[in-house]
Amino acid sequence: MSNLSKRPKYLKNAVETIIQLEQNKIHPYISVKMIRQFLGIKGDDKSAVRFYSNTLTFLEREGVLKIVSNSSPKKYAVVDESKLQSYLEA
Repeated sequence: MSNLSKRPKYLKNAVETIIQLEQNKIHPYISVKMIRQFLGIKGDDKSAVRFYSNTLTFLEREGVLKIVSNSSPKKYAVVDESKLQSYLEA
């Protein structure tokens, strides 16, 4: 696992949201836009959008997510559910 200091600020919140989206089977993929809409964050809140984008990139590098589509918005699919759950405990 990566160094704790390298973890994005919104990691736990993003992981909780991804798990909720997966459980509700709202869509077969995850994107910053979906997280933002699910949490009610406006598109002009650039700092939150950037933090969630960095979190999804971090999870992709860790092998938890895989990129499904590189087009805008970038879409991810959950690859390792158990690793995703482990980020809630840390």
